[in-house]
Amino acid sequence: MPITNAQIRAAKAIQDAAAHDQSPQVRLVAGPGTGKSFSIEERVCWLLRNGVPATAIAVVSFTRASSVDLRGRIQTYCSEQGQAGGDNVRVSTLHSLALRILRMAGLLLYPADPLVLDNWELENIFDAEFAHTADVGKRRREEIRREHEAFWNTGAWSPPNYIAPDPPITDAERAAFTAFHGPRTQTYSCVLPGEIVRQCADHIFAGTLDPVTLTHLEHLIVDEYQDLNPVDQRFVDHLIAKGVVVFVSGDDDQSIYSFRYASPAGIQTFTQRYVTAGSHTLTECFRCTPAPVAASNALISAYGSPNRIAKTLQSLYGGAAPPLSGTVNRWRFYTANEEAKAVADSCRGLIAAGLHPRDILILLSNQRELLPGLRKAMDDAGVPFEPPRAETFIDSDSGRFVLAMVRLVCNTSDYVAHRLVLGLRSGVGTGTCDAIAMAVINNGLNYHDIFYSPLPPNLFKGRSLNVLLRARQICAQVSDWLPEDTLAQHKAEISSIVTSSFNDDAAQAWQQYAQNLPPEMNIKELRDWLWADTDEQQTTVLEQVYARLGGGMPTGAGLPPKVRVMTMHGAKGLSARVAFIPGLEDSIFPGPWRSPYPGLVLEAARLLYVSITRARAACVMSYATRRMLHGQIRTMPPSRFATSLGGAFIQRSTGLQASEITQILGEIAQL
Repeated sequence: MPITNAQIRAAKAIQDAAAHDQSPQVRLVAGPGTGKSFSIEERVCWLLRNGVPATAIAVVSFTRASSVDLRGRIQTYCSEQGQAGGDNVRVSTLHSLALRILRMAGLLLYPADPLVLDNWELENIFDAEFAHTADVGKRRREEIRREHEAFWNTGAWSPPNYIAPDPPITDAERAAFTAFHGPRTQTYSCVLPGEIVRQCADHIFAGTLDPVTLTHLEHLIVDEYQDLNPVDQRFVDHLIAKGVVVFVSGDDDQSIYSFRYASPAGIQTFTQRYVTAGSHTLTECFRCTPAPVAASNALISAYGSPNRIAKTLQSLYGGAAPPLSGTVNRWRFYTANEEAKAVADSCRGLIAAGLHPRDILILLSNQRELLPGLRKAMDDAGVPFEPPRAETFIDSDSGRFVLAMVRLVCNTSDYVAHRLVLGLRSGVGTGTCDAIAMAVINNGLNYHDIFYSPLPPNLFKGRSLNVLLRARQICAQVSDWLPEDTLAQHKAEISSIVTSSFNDDAAQAWQQYAQNLPPEMNIKELRDWLWADTDEQQTTVLEQVYARLGGGMPTGAGLPPKVRVMTMHGAKGLSARVAFIPGLEDSIFPGPWRSPYPGLVLEAARLLYVSITRARAACVMSYATRRMLHGQIRTMPPSRFATSLGGAFIQRSTGLQASEITQILGEIAQL
């Protein structure tokens, strides 16, 4: 790496100053790739070094994936520094912290510890059954739920950043949701995203819960603070009021989750709300070369949010030895097919020249409009690629079914896993699952018990009885398995269950998915592998498996050698040596649903800012002047952001040329 030791020392001094700040509240504003995670690692290590018990420190991040990654980084860093206690520091999501506090207070009033439904479960269990009960369509059921989520996340009905549906939600629809939500989440012992933090914050505010006395919490570190919604912020404010020292980190330029009611205002106003807070800013970027940084700076300067925290990202590679400049290409094409072919051919050329496929990211603002053409072009060019996560095996019915089985082995009190085993099999519909749940509710039963205890006579009949009996057989079949059992012991049995529950094709898909897993992987590790949010997390699981087995991970056993195609939101926290951002037409990005709302247009600019700063060496942005939309060829004006990306778009008909590839790979070799 050409970044000099002097540059590293200077940047580390700023990071350490933030990490060692003894103020009662600390705000760290950290641009992309500037060492935010390192500052958090050092903060934890410094607290432990100064006698703070590990159990008195909590670290929270925005997503389960980011918290898992941060936990590993903290543990590794503390170990490298010779500091004990890193393994005992709790690193989780804010939801998990709120769950833990409510559990300790005895305020989790569910049959078992509730699970937060993920997006797939939310759509395919909760929303589907509510729609069946309330007799509403897919779109309407989501609109009704989202109105309640707006309240859970903000503490107000119809908050300013909530876009009401047309027609508005009626009182009868609200009543139907409330009547469904309470009993159904009790039945499945689950919660929806957002509601647990609100419950915990409400108890603290009401004086019925003292989280500090319960947990002995002294220090809270909040990663990605700009992604917190108003109720999340209120929860953190309550902890500050109770005397907890709080360290928040994030970047208002990377606030991209307004659909979850996050706002850049939270981190912007933190030092106004807490006037004694220490404030630090990291702007020296270790990730990106100067060209991508210049393009992202030009964009965010033109489309900065109101009250934006003043800062300018600087690439350390500009002053490195030797200095690197990086590449930004801005292309326009006559047709969308030309654009997709150019991206695919560029990927093929980079890979042929020696770049690993996983060092390439293709970021999409609109999967529906951009993915089909890109998929065809990548297939035609013979480029191996991974589509967005929603199309992988684990998000198929059979994949979720396998995950549910191993979840049961690891936790027999996982009520949601029982519902999945019941309802995912071929031929089992939402109506049958809903009827069984209603029978449980109306007859005072426990949902878990109907899978194991003798069934009440004459309660379940016909199809409901047949479906339930088959699910009971599966639960009985896996009840003898242990979390420590190996994949080799049960792989064939899993295939047999999948075949009988679905078909031979589903079993073959399972076998293909699992074929590269080590036979000595145990069921708990298999669960963690299947439940992982990202490929990187799956690789971490594999590394831990091979370490337990006493050896290193074999060549080829890690991440698949494929170009990553994902949404702009999905790329948050990731990086690649080369990033492609196609489809920069105004009707696609920011798009018609954002355009009427100035705040959402600004957020789209921040999303593009995040996307550009995923690129370490080269970023290629492009648009097409003609594209097939809704069955018609349309003329496409460029995105309004195109004039604020630091340079001119040039007409192209092909992808990267050999000389361009050579230049990019030459700089990549020095990163």
